[in-house]
Amino acid sequence: MLISLVNKYLEEFLTKLYEDCYENYKGLTKNPKWLFMRKVARFKTGRAIMSFFSKRSNKLYLSLGDESNSYFPDVNVDEVVCDLKSEGLYLGINLPEDIVQEIVQFAQATTCYGNRKPELGFYYDQKQQAQQHFGKRFTVGSYFNTALLCPAIKKLQNDPKLLAIAAKYLDTQPVHQGNLMWWSFVGETSYREQSQAAQFFHYDIDDYRFLKFFFYLTDVDEQSGPHVCVRGSHKKKSIFHTLLRKREIDKDIIDFYGKESLVKICGKAGLGFVEDPFCFHKGISPTHQDRLILQIEFATTDYQMQHDLRKNF
Repeated sequence: MLISLVNKYLEEFLTKLYEDCYENYKGLTKNPKWLFMRKVARFKTGRAIMSFFSKRSNKLYLSLGDESNSYFPDVNVDEVVCDLKSEGLYLGINLPEDIVQEIVQFAQATTCYGNRKPELGFYYDQKQQAQQHFGKRFTVGSYFNTALLCPAIKKLQNDPKLLAIAAKYLDTQPVHQGNLMWWSFVGETSYREQSQAAQFFHYDIDDYRFLKFFFYLTDVDEQSGPHVCVRGSHKKKSIFHTLLRKREIDKDIIDFYGKESLVKICGKAGLGFVEDPFCFHKGISPTHQDRLILQIEFATTDYQMQHDLRKNF
């Protein structure tokens, strides 16, 4: 029992040490501006100061929000932004069924990459054979260049309603920072695998201000990898969560924020929501059914190399 506990804490420590060293190395060698942001943006005052100097007019994007050429004609921009400011989360930006089907068909007919490794490509329905061929077990399967290959995703990232929400919430001209689409696979996972798949509570630092739209592309219940957000945690964090940023266990989050603050998001394929990723959040490991999800991100700055460095959920 004692040996098992020691091994667990050693694995956690080594995982955190590796991630910190990797981040610092990549930042120093490829983009010091990105690394500087990562150190400053965890502090509310630092985000406010840097956001002030990066502000650009958002009037053009705000005017687009009323146009009918959107997948989301019934979504109210002001309502979404109000909830984002107070809760850090808004549910109900749902994709039409035909668009869901188009994106899922694209996913089934396009190569995805095991554990985000470009050398581990396979088709989703050939996952078992691919794992045997490569001698590896996949916890996630990610897609690259989705907007270039899938017209529905390209249109979605340019949707006038999403751009208007981003512009009003970020209070500046939004920059499309990228899309991510990935499978979370059923199966046992180690601490390091869960950490790399963002299946412990954490908050992101992708910019001084940014937000992410998520769309379930498969039905998601409690056994198929729901996303969990800690409502209101984008505005309030303990000093330890700010200074010692790491993966947090459920108990520590519940003790500080309260169980009632946790929002477990379940729903049918097409369910969409938007989140301020400074909120604590995580994905739960699926136990019965693989989950496919699409993420579209807007920020104030594009750091170019960020997708290589970011851990996702």
